Amino acid sequence: MAMMSGKRVLVTGASGLVALPVAVELAKDNEVFALARWSNPDQRKLVEAAGAQAVAFDMANEDLSSLPKSVDVVINYAVLPPNYGNVAYDVNTGGTGRLARHYRDAEAFVHGSTGSLYEYQGERPLREDDPYGLHSAGENYAASKIGAEYMLKHLSVDYDLPVTMVRIFSFYGPRGGGVTQRIDQVARGEPVSVYPGVRNVHTPLYEDDYVEKTIAAAGIAKVGCEIVNVGGSESVTTQEYCQIAGEILGKEPIFAENGKSWPIWADTTKMERLLGPSKVSVREGIRRTLEAADRRLPGAHHVLGAAAPSD
Repeated sequence: MAMMSGKRVLVTGASGLVALPVAVELAKDNEVFALARWSNPDQRKLVEAAGAQAVAFDMANEDLSSLPKSVDVVINYAVLPPNYGNVAYDVNTGGTGRLARHYRDAEAFVHGSTGSLYEYQGERPLREDDPYGLHSAGENYAASKIGAEYMLKHLSVDYDLPVTMVRIFSFYGPRGGGVTQRIDQVARGEPVSVYPGVRNVHTPLYEDDYVEKTIAAAGIAKVGCEIVNVGGSESVTTQEYCQIAGEILGKEPIFAENGKSWPIWADTTKMERLLGPSKVSVREGIRRTLEAADRRLPGAHHVLGAAAPSD
């Protein structure tokens, strides 16, 4: 695990899939302020039990005076997903700018960006120098994240603020994610939607790895922004990882070619050079996620039986 200790760290979106385990891990050796709206009290209890201070805050709020005056490191994973439409701009773009302005004196600002902001390049992995574009079925979301990146590039220079922009690809684990959603569909015997006519390649990154990469990203922050794709070192199609789940479960996956969002996967060359390769294989990540299915699926013990733990 990449080490960080003795720091004051502010983590936004701390009730979410990615930021919650990051906040929990950091709280072991740092003073952590975990920001979220905290609509789920169980999530709040989880981060507080880990030793983090849960701070109720809506990133759409333009008044940041209630937040800590200064911190050493900011990890900004607060996000509104595509289904929020135009509201996403206020949080994903505006909220990012306000946060960078408020913590302009931080040692490092880690921003959770997305692989959805690349222009479609056909059936090849996406590189950090590929052009911006709008991912199908998530155009407003992609545009809001492009806006945040442009803003941070300028603010980083204006404020002399070291920034790392982490372009996220297929993060998943026991708490959720796109990969988790699809293997849960396999467990339930439901059809899995895939994009028609092309190979549905992805680079899934399991929770242990994305927590480690997020923390390590603070150590490579630079003025002018370091931009890095963060995804699994192992490329795999939706059909292949669902087949792995099916083998563990003793079920045959069903696929429906009706997906609206074209598949994206990361060229992880830069990540592996700066942050190291991913460590948890896709098969192992799928197995661990299925073993924890009782957290997500009603009656999961009945669905999975003893198959998942023994694979």
